[in-house]
Amino acid sequence: MIARLLKSDSLRSAIGFAAGGAGFAAGSILLAKVMSPEGFGVVALVLALNQFGLTFGPFGLEVVAIRHRPRVGRRLGLLALALATATGIVAAAIAFFYYGLAAGIAALLLPMVMGSATGRVCSALFQGERRFKFALILSQASNYILLFIALVALGLSLTSESFVLILMTVGYLIASGLGWLLAYRSVNNGRQEIKFAVAFSEGAAALGIGVGVEILSQFERLAIPKVGSVTMLGTYAVLAAVAGSPFRMIKIAISFSLLPRLRAVASAAEARAVIVRESLTALLMAIASSVVILLVSPLVFNTLLKGKYEIGLGLIGATIVVGLAKIWEGFSTTVTMSCGTPRSMAIISVLAWICLAIAAGAMVIGARYGLLGILYGVGIAWALLAAGGSYLAVVSLRARFRVPRASAG
Repeated sequence: MIARLLKSDSLRSAIGFAAGGAGFAAGSILLAKVMSPEGFGVVALVLALNQFGLTFGPFGLEVVAIRHRPRVGRRLGLLALALATATGIVAAAIAFFYYGLAAGIAALLLPMVMGSATGRVCSALFQGERRFKFALILSQASNYILLFIALVALGLSLTSESFVLILMTVGYLIASGLGWLLAYRSVNNGRQEIKFAVAFSEGAAALGIGVGVEILSQFERLAIPKVGSVTMLGTYAVLAAVAGSPFRMIKIAISFSLLPRLRAVASAAEARAVIVRESLTALLMAIASSVVILLVSPLVFNTLLKGKYEIGLGLIGATIVVGLAKIWEGFSTTVTMSCGTPRSMAIISVLAWICLAIAAGAMVIGARYGLLGILYGVGIAWALLAAGGSYLAVVSLRARFRVPRASAG
């Protein structure tokens, strides 16, 4: 049993994502240390908006790239770039008109989203080939970029949010450009040009799921400045970086390896074996992460940050509970996206948006009890989405591997 778990693709991916998550957490902590809570809150908000662009920008092309393995060429590249550019314009407008960020900072979102969204499609090209090493490097590049910038800011005592965001934008663009060049040279064998009909039909279904889930993932960051304050957002960003990021990395790792694995199996027995192994791996990683977070987080908040952010065991516990619900949701949604029909993908997309509406209402009510109430309010939505996704995952598996009944007589 242990030997099989150690061979799990999810475990290997989780190790890679955990390293990236550690880079993100370390970078966030260092920036929180050198910057003011308000300045760090601005950086956290821009990164949350970029995360929205990272999800919306590909228009589901990252899922299409895994399911259909299109040729890496002018057609796919221009399509990915056009969609990312349109999304970047929208993200910049939201930052300026809705959140009131300075024009220069809002404008940075356009190239930032272009780099991150096209980079996500490129990572999926390697993921579909099960070349997880290159896919991991591309998908985690942003975390190491953040860590590098944080070290520079700490060493030079730079506290400007513009400095941080400009360097991150440049890093995203370079990583994406190098990734596309490598993909063009190495993964084109046997591939056909992407069909626009497939790209937009399946992409739209995947987009509905991805955007709904990602907005829910970033909902605290997007809503806290409105129901709370930018300072509260800074506190939440530190909490999420230390106590929440391990669960996010596990959730991403599950989707990263499980989706192409399930697409490749040919029988129900193979699918069940993959699901059982990967679910046990996810459970063990979640338990281990919870224990480590309970032991390490208080030391980080009280010793390293010297009580600069008021984060107690109640907030840490709430983050763990919500993190476990996110892993559950990630597993069930990935099974549905891998084995389900466009109809089942559309259903879970609608469910994701319903849960998003529930999260909005729960957050408004929970805000009366501060950050703790906000966390549990959003956690309710995650649990509901996970439960609905589990039902659809079972239905999708049965539909894909249904064996026709033998005719009588």
